[in-house]
Amino acid sequence: MYVEKKSLATIVYDSLKHKILNNELLPGDRLIEIEIAKELGVSRTPVREALFKLSKEGLAENFPRKSFIVSKISLADAKDLYDVRAALEPLTIRELAKEGITERTEILSDIIKDMKDAYSEKNLTAINSEVIKWGRAIIELSHNQILKKTLLEVNERLYRFANFIFRDPKNVKSVYSTIMDLYEAIEAKDSTKAFNISYEYVSGIYPMVRNQNDYRSFKYE
Repeated sequence: MYVEKKSLATIVYDSLKHKILNNELLPGDRLIEIEIAKELGVSRTPVREALFKLSKEGLAENFPRKSFIVSKISLADAKDLYDVRAALEPLTIRELAKEGITERTEILSDIIKDMKDAYSEKNLTAINSEVIKWGRAIIELSHNQILKKTLLEVNERLYRFANFIFRDPKNVKSVYSTIMDLYEAIEAKDSTKAFNISYEYVSGIYPMVRNQNDYRSFKYE
């Protein structure tokens, strides 16, 4: 079987993008070519290529004589992304609720169990991880390939916001409680209830992000 070999620029790009989306690199952090090249064991050419690609995607900014920095998070983009997610994700939830918890969808039960354990231990990092797993699983389980592809792209761009949401314990409790209600509706095969909960859940996330009011990390265009 033929396996496509990634270019060095792609490897650098994937590494930096992962760190930015997961807030390992924060808004305002400098992206210094020579340091990145040394860390990844490559020349500066693929690093610069990767940085320009990240800047085109809005994840990095290029300043004369200051190289690149991680860009601030756009609240306008966040609003648009959550609007799209709120319109589409309930469709996948309704589809899953019609099926219920079966051998095919049993992964949802596993995630819920791990999420309950993390919540009882007040492990915010683990809760955040399980919430992300939940979101990805409900998309991956969809039979609608176009819907799946679109939501995966939207959710990937939303990963940056998760850590900001979970700064507030009230948000953690709200997200946890709603996902538990959502799982119960899926388990009960109540597709209408599941759809409605999903819509209210996703629609309520953007205000959580907006209320962070962190001028160092967000831009309010």
